[in-house]
Amino acid sequence: MNVLDDERPQDEFVRVDVQSAQALAQSMDDDGVGVLRDIVPAAILTKLRSGVAVLVEQQGARYFGFSGAQWVTGTCLAPLFEDSGLHALLRQLYVRKMGTLPPSERIYPVMRVLSGKQGVRHSNNFHYDSYAISILLPIQIPNDPGELAGHLVMFPNLRNARRFAIVNIVEKAIMEKLLATIWRSPRVQKWLSAKVVTLQPGNLYFIWGLRSLHANQACAPSSVRCTVLFHFGDPHESSVFKGLSHWLHAMKLRRMARD
Repeated sequence: MNVLDDERPQDEFVRVDVQSAQALAQSMDDDGVGVLRDIVPAAILTKLRSGVAVLVEQQGARYFGFSGAQWVTGTCLAPLFEDSGLHALLRQLYVRKMGTLPPSERIYPVMRVLSGKQGVRHSNNFHYDSYAISILLPIQIPNDPGELAGHLVMFPNLRNARRFAIVNIVEKAIMEKLLATIWRSPRVQKWLSAKVVTLQPGNLYFIWGLRSLHANQACAPSSVRCTVLFHFGDPHESSVFKGLSHWLHAMKLRRMARD
């Protein structure tokens, strides 16, 4: 990720305020998503898109991604990732929803890039996150007239957080594997009032990731879609079953990289 590690732009992120927690939580409960607008300035988005263009040239038009704190450290996104206001806000959201302190202060960052025919195949893969709260930061979203934009589509708050990790793992496997084709059906999406969230680069979109079944819509193979995800608050992170969950997720990522 060294293409993102050059000197940071002078523009700064808009400060994230913990006082936003109540309004965000209410919006996430009522509408499935809460939004903090224009947090990431245009100069930083431009910087990130330039880096993504280099990566696409290096990697080819396909699906690829980066995960874990190591990729974001030292990049122009690091000030947001390390922001004390963001950490405080996530703690407040977790306490409001889960009724207890988060098991750790760790934020798990992921960058996803979809392009080419492989990117199309990795759209509409509905899933639950393992984390109570997920933040979606759009970096590059296709926006030409009539172009498929790959917006967020979700079944908001379809379930409650599961107390036991093994129950969560089994339920995820059923919903994401055995029933995968059901959630892609336009009829099912209409019947269950699936929500399409139009993504605007620079905004932060907050969802209850553990509760909401969600995916990205398709993009054209000629497009590039890039998003960053910040995950926070895994209530099962100390469970002995998390090793199985991590193994299944790693297998899924390897399969996605090959397909």
